[in-house]
Amino acid sequence: MNSIRGEPAVSEVIGFILLLGILVAALVLYNTTVIPASGRESEIAQMTSVGEQFADYKLMQDGVWMSRLININSPTPAVDIDPVLTTTTLKLGSGGTTQSGYLSFPLLYPIPSDGTLLFNTSGDTLNIDSSSYHSSPDNKGEFPVNITSLEYSSNNYYWIQQRYSYQLGGVFLTQNEGTINRVSPLISMVNSDNRSVVINIVPVQIYGNGSLSSNGLAKLDTRQKSTAPYNISASSYHANTWVNISVSSADPATAAMWLQVFRGIAASEQLSASAYTAGTTYNPGTNRYISLISVTGTNPDPNIKDVTLYVSRVEFEAVISSTAPSSS
Repeated sequence: MNSIRGEPAVSEVIGFILLLGILVAALVLYNTTVIPASGRESEIAQMTSVGEQFADYKLMQDGVWMSRLININSPTPAVDIDPVLTTTTLKLGSGGTTQSGYLSFPLLYPIPSDGTLLFNTSGDTLNIDSSSYHSSPDNKGEFPVNITSLEYSSNNYYWIQQRYSYQLGGVFLTQNEGTINRVSPLISMVNSDNRSVVINIVPVQIYGNGSLSSNGLAKLDTRQKSTAPYNISASSYHANTWVNISVSSADPATAAMWLQVFRGIAASEQLSASAYTAGTTYNPGTNRYISLISVTGTNPDPNIKDVTLYVSRVEFEAVISSTAPSSS
């Protein structure tokens, strides 16, 4: 009789264990498939947003220095006007998918990713050389310049790591496969009359201190610095028989990217293949790669100065600060 009475209790225990096993299996399946997929989608959307924010930031700073340049060069320039201060808010992380005011279980949601916003000097350099400026006694060591950048580095849990950078007036994306140019730097090469080429370069530099790691919002205050123009900007150096633009880097992938940038700019402006040469060399002494484009124009007379060079100096100072405590 006792064994018969105990059978229902044993059945209930077995049923509970089976139900618990099914629940655990469902949670494991959810955590190994649904959560990573949801987290990956959230991080992809976040990185897409970062790219758009960097592009918007680039366009805003372009507008600032162009407005100032127009004012300076106008017949009646305004005087004693301080450089414009711009403020940008950037979202640094995915922030998870939970919403305040609702009951939530952290184990059922992706881990919120975060990111780091900082200023960086990678050691890469930009050099501008020309037939008129190269041998000039006024060359005061302005070039090469160390390339500075504003960077966002991801801390993703479900998707690949990415880094966006704003440097030389362009936006660049770095990931496992290397670095690509998302928005072109401020370099143009335009065909002109008499088979000549006009080159405009604005080697934007951005300076700042500190960094911020968060999955919340960051505030970026940026102001254009008042700086003296480059010596190479003088009218006596505009006319040239050749102009060389190069980037030196210890990273071969970065050098390859800059070679693509140079070739892409020349192709987009439809420069004649005989008007320029481009390539990358390696210096074993310095262990650096140099990507260079040399523009000579198409006039067969080597003494004709058919390459015109304009270089504008633009520098920004920026401060990073947090706007709110990060979520967890």
